[in-house]
Amino acid sequence: MASILYQFLHQVQHPATGLLESFPDSADPQLAQVAFTYDLALASLVFTHHHALEEAGRILEFYRSMPMPDGIGHDYNTAYQIGRRMPALESAFQLGPLAWVAIALMRYAQASRQRIYVQKAVQLLDWARRHLYHFHGGLVMGVAEPWAFRMSVENNWAYYAALRMAIPLLPEGPIQEALRDEKIGVRRWIARNERNRGEGDSIKALDVYTNALLVGPEAHLDDHVWGDRAALVDWAKSWIEELELFFRVPGSPGYDYTDAEEAGRVDRARLSWLEGTEQVVLAYQIWARFFEQEGETRFAQLLLRRASLAHAHVIRCSLLAGNAVAIPNTDAPEPVRTFADGWVARPMDEPAVNGTTWAYFVESGFNPFTVSP
Repeated sequence: MASILYQFLHQVQHPATGLLESFPDSADPQLAQVAFTYDLALASLVFTHHHALEEAGRILEFYRSMPMPDGIGHDYNTAYQIGRRMPALESAFQLGPLAWVAIALMRYAQASRQRIYVQKAVQLLDWARRHLYHFHGGLVMGVAEPWAFRMSVENNWAYYAALRMAIPLLPEGPIQEALRDEKIGVRRWIARNERNRGEGDSIKALDVYTNALLVGPEAHLDDHVWGDRAALVDWAKSWIEELELFFRVPGSPGYDYTDAEEAGRVDRARLSWLEGTEQVVLAYQIWARFFEQEGETRFAQLLLRRASLAHAHVIRCSLLAGNAVAIPNTDAPEPVRTFADGWVARPMDEPAVNGTTWAYFVESGFNPFTVSP
């Protein structure tokens, strides 16, 4: 199945530019020929893991050759036109996509043995450290309004994961020390806001919960967030129980973007976010191994059972939509607003790069957030 998912991504890669349309065949004309930086970073991670280094390199060279962000979104913009490599939708730089690009660059460097991509990743992370406003250790989302005043737990988790990946790849010296201190500060800020979508933003969002798990047990242990392994077991159990309570869709093994309260605020029915559901599946696979090691065999088996049912639901949605080689964004029949701030999720009959990449990660057992290659 992983090879089938890879083939879809390969087929939608633009022959001239190497960029991938995020939502091929979307009914929304604004999304036509548009690639989101987050999706491109994930696609390059799939290509790298699948040993398709030429395909990955075409995406990552696009980002490696850019100058440092200019603050208004021309470089490291959130989205680009795939045929012209020009900024699309809006001129906006955001921390989260930048962190994902850094992760993808480092993964590619490990696979291709080209150190220049590590150097670029470190430059990006150090740029964020020096240029983005910090509040109690956490970073704002960008440098221009409104992002210069907003903080995202999801974005800070991605940045934290990228820092963890970069530090072991650097020689001892001022940059390594600065990034290590940065990692500690970011993790402390996350600890104060871990149940929120952002600073002062108490919306329950699934990606906040999944990212806390996807960084892996080792991250929580290495950074001494929990006193010992037994304390981490207790935290992880309670975290997963909260995740199930807030985000499991009634009558479905899938998981929603938000809790029922936020869904009610935008007047929509609960739906399965298929990309997010696959993030849950991968997280459960990772933590099942940890629980097994700690003698929590029954809980490990429960997680694997839930993961299997959720993954089957994602694949079934793809088959029902006629996208046997691509995973849609949601199982909703029509586009639907997912947050009160207006994000519109795509329906089940539209294939999506983001759903497909996370399904690949599940099928291949590859966690892009962890340090090991």
